[in-house]
Amino acid sequence: MTSSITHTSIGGRLPNFLLIGAMKAGTTSLYHYLCSHPQVYMPPYKAPEFFAEGSNWRRGLDWYRRQFASAGPEAVAIGEASNVYTKYPHYPGVPQRIAAHIPEVRLIYVVRDPIDRIRSHYQTKVAEGTEQAPFEEAVFENPIYADYSRYALQIEQYLEYFSWKQLLVITAEDLRNDRQAIVRRVYQHLGVDADFVPSDLDREFYKTQERAARSPIPRWLRKGLKKYFPASKRAKELENNVLRMLNRLRRGTEQNPKPSRSFTIPEAARERLVYLLEDDVRRLRRYIGPDFHAWGIGG
Repeated sequence: MTSSITHTSIGGRLPNFLLIGAMKAGTTSLYHYLCSHPQVYMPPYKAPEFFAEGSNWRRGLDWYRRQFASAGPEAVAIGEASNVYTKYPHYPGVPQRIAAHIPEVRLIYVVRDPIDRIRSHYQTKVAEGTEQAPFEEAVFENPIYADYSRYALQIEQYLEYFSWKQLLVITAEDLRNDRQAIVRRVYQHLGVDADFVPSDLDREFYKTQERAARSPIPRWLRKGLKKYFPASKRAKELENNVLRMLNRLRRGTEQNPKPSRSFTIPEAARERLVYLLEDDVRRLRRYIGPDFHAWGIGG
């Protein structure tokens, strides 16, 4: 597999694949499994977010090339992972910008039970201190929660500019339960050695329930670092790893440590979310296939 733009300019080659999301669907784990492959190069921080106008688009194409300058000649697949690329309509125009610069790019989209994704999204924002509203108030008043779970809507934005064969859609549930087979499919999609097995394949990275309760870094400072210093995204992962380890040590010293519990969505809120999302899930079946279980949503 080759891309139409593989020549070297200032910095390095442009990517020939993108892991486009979804948020809270296991993209961090897949990023690590991809980084482990000797024929794959990805930047040491996960999300350059170049093609999002509200993020790093203003930095220009040469800045983006520099993110891949360390890719060696052995790199068959060069890519990055930015879940902001599937946050339409809050970040519009992303597929158009991608198509204008890397029209033959391969795309990977990981989707997850949309209601579970919303729950995890809400939990993370609460843990970070960026969400204070009760669940029902937050998810039904702020459209990002449902919109980021409208996977068919996101796919349809890309199919205006890319062929179906360029897009691989996998589910987070399959990635969790049949990891080796799914990672093999991803490697095949990228044209690299599909028989390679990552040494960290048995690890699931960056799970919500393992995160620290709240970062000691003020929210305003974290937002500024994310906007102006993209490498801080990698630092965020390091920060969470350290805080997670400290939390485990703290729980280990408690006489009666409390088990980590997942937030349960009230049944009335779940039914309302099913109503909001079932049409999108039905459309998603067209893109994944008739054997898609659809998480029991949409008939």
